[in-house]
Formats: sequence, structure tokens, C-alpha cells
Amino acid sequence: MVAEKDDQAAFNELFRHFFPGLFPFVFAIVKDRQRAEEIIHDVFLKLWENRKMLAAIENISSYIFIASKNGCMNFMRKKKLVFTDVIEDELTYTMATPESKLVSAENIRLIQEAIGSLPPKCLLVFRLVKEEQLKYSEVARLLNISVKTVETQMMIANKRIATALFEALPEYTSSMPSKARTGYR
Repeated sequence: MVAEKDDQAAFNELFRHFFPGLFPFVFAIVKDRQRAEEIIHDVFLKLWENRKMLAAIENISSYIFIASKNGCMNFMRKKKLVFTDVIEDELTYTMATPESKLVSAENIRLIQEAIGSLPPKCLLVFRLVKEEQLKYSEVARLLNISVKTVETQMMIANKRIATALFEALPEYTSSMPSKARTGYR
């Protein structure tokens, strides 16, 4: 109907229908209310600009969520976000133990850099699993990928983060069994 009649009222209704479910999804990824709204508005602006093609889209819901996910990935790629909040929260908990004295500002920076350097898709999966604490199956459904792909992306993320730490902190890895160290290089 939107495409056939250039019906702006119908398009606005489409926006109102999808926004409540779309906003938490986008916000969970970008962690910024204004950016989340901008990404969603951009998706719908592009949809309006290409409304003549709407009839060809079989599943508009999937299309809108995938376009929003891609908008988030583009935003993350441009901004090279560093996820300080999660790391600081996790380290605050860790700081309660005596072993936590090994953790320093430099270690936090190394972890942040390693996370920030992950490829966009890997970063998105990592963030949804670690920050949003979604199950692999939930992430797979949300991103329209297989659970195996989620597992692979998490393995890549964990391996890259561990490798970055092992390379930066060789004094800590020397006490690890060689089999454990070589698994990350």
C-alpha cells in the first residue's frame, strides 16, 4: 500500500509498528539512544526513498531488522567503539580478589584495544553475547545467522583478545603450560 500510492500515512504507521521492537535491538548494539534513533530513521528514510521496490520485499520485518543491523555495523566500523563499560564492570568485580592486583590500567587498555579491533560482525556478536548476555541461539535468531556462526565468531573474538594479551604480557604467559599458550598464537 505504501509503495502503490506513495501513502505517507501508511508509511508512518509502518514506522510506528516497527519502532518499539527495533529500538531495543539497535540500542543494545550501539549503546547510545540518539545514535539508535538516527540509525532507525536512516533505515526508514532509505525505505521511503526506495518505496517503489517495497512490493518486491517478501518479508518486510526481516528486511527492516537486517537493514538496521547493517546500519549498526556501519556505525561501529566508522566509530571503532571501545567497550569500556563492560570491561570496567567486570574488572570491578575482579578487583575484590587478591589476584586482581595484576590487573592495571594498562591491562584494561589492552583489552579495550583488542575488543575494539575486532571485525564488525565479530564485534557485534561479541557485544550481544558478553554485554547483553544473550544466548548463542538468541544472537543467531536476532542476526539471522546460524548458531555455529555465532560460536565461530565468539571463538575468533576470544582468540584475538587472548592473543593480544599474551603478546603484550609475555611475563604472565610464561607460567602457563605451553599447550595453553600455543592455542592462542
